[in-house]
Amino acid sequence: MQRFVRTRLSAMMFLAFFALGSWGVTTGTFLMSAPTKGGLNFSTEQVGWIYSTFAIGGMLATPLLGILVDRLFRADRVLAVASLACGTFLLAANLWCEQSFPEIRSVYQGLLQAETANGISLSELREAQERVVDSTEMRTAVSKVFVPLFVIMLFQSFCAQITLTLCTVLALRNLSDPSHQYARTRMFGTVGWVVVGLAMGAILQPISAQPFLLAACTSFVLGVYGFTLPKTSPKGHGKSLAEAFGFPAFKLFRDRSFIAFIVVALLTTQMNQFYGVYGHRFLTDMGLVKPERWMTIGQVVEVACMFAIPLLDPKRNMKWLMLLGCIGTTVRAAAMIGGNTDWILALGVPMHGWSFAFYFVVAATFIDREAPPTLRASAQAIAAFITGGLGPWTGNLMASAVVDRNRVGTSIDWPAVWIVPLIGCLIASVVFLLFFRTPTKPQPA
Repeated sequence: MQRFVRTRLSAMMFLAFFALGSWGVTTGTFLMSAPTKGGLNFSTEQVGWIYSTFAIGGMLATPLLGILVDRLFRADRVLAVASLACGTFLLAANLWCEQSFPEIRSVYQGLLQAETANGISLSELREAQERVVDSTEMRTAVSKVFVPLFVIMLFQSFCAQITLTLCTVLALRNLSDPSHQYARTRMFGTVGWVVVGLAMGAILQPISAQPFLLAACTSFVLGVYGFTLPKTSPKGHGKSLAEAFGFPAFKLFRDRSFIAFIVVALLTTQMNQFYGVYGHRFLTDMGLVKPERWMTIGQVVEVACMFAIPLLDPKRNMKWLMLLGCIGTTVRAAAMIGGNTDWILALGVPMHGWSFAFYFVVAATFIDREAPPTLRASAQAIAAFITGGLGPWTGNLMASAVVDRNRVGTSIDWPAVWIVPLIGCLIASVVFLLFFRTPTKPQPA
């Protein structure tokens, strides 16, 4: 069995990201859509908070993992239990949404009938629908659904962040040559995301609670599979709380390049939430059929970029490769503003995978060279807190506020929305160009 370790770990990555992709892409559209289209009529602010649970879960899970896995328990067992718990909460989310939908639809239809009781024209019907969507009665009914779902998804996200982080831990600790094998192993996670995006419309209805059910089933499978993964025992000398939070690496903030990296990472992850949360709804409004399938173009490009990066000498060309990632986010926003579906599919969607691969994958090499060996784990903890917690959380709140400001009923002024990430990504690119420098050599111990 030991010789199949890489294959087993690749399957682990596939299942973990298949589960995440099952609900992560289409849920925003489901929650925001009117009941007549199968949705729960959530406000953009409420959708932002649902997606923020993943970031909050990351901030809570990161410091706890160092103690759990380095001091107390086997990483493979913690992954298995966390994934089973994740499946349980996803199943609860599915059941709660399925149970709540008929009531939301009934309130919506009752209010609409009252609006149209005296008969109205077709043009007035749309105005009536928008009044119903934003009415106090409708918002009160939706709030009763939102609060329990937020709590369920907060617990789910906490467990999911533990699972995803331990996928990386298991891979790095069990691969014989992680520096060369990890990227190809992690790549199967992206493949899992692509597969679920392509299969979504064929096996279930994306604009419904069914994606939660698919994610729950996949998490249960991963939980059971986790008990068969390589035994990964605690190291016996776990991290202190200070190390888990990354405090020792704060001395790196004396370096201009590290500050630039963190600032740009924060800006980029904030701006990414515009696409991550509302990209599916945007493509739906653009008239694309099965937009979740078109969005997999980004992941295909990401896989291709991961293959290309080792050939581009990232140690020597680090700054310029990471700058390409920053520019990719700017190009994505610019393509979205134009509203031309050909340009969106040719540039906007592919740039999502391009920017992630060139900025964040290459960034791992930067941290490895910038931080002394004794501070690398702490530096990674700071980066994880920013890119997996603080950035997405604040980005979700920002994106929901911007979308809400440009939303009337169910109609959204998308060019006005995309101008914000365009400006943010452009600022990030300029900051990176002016203040970042490639480390000349690894820091000594």
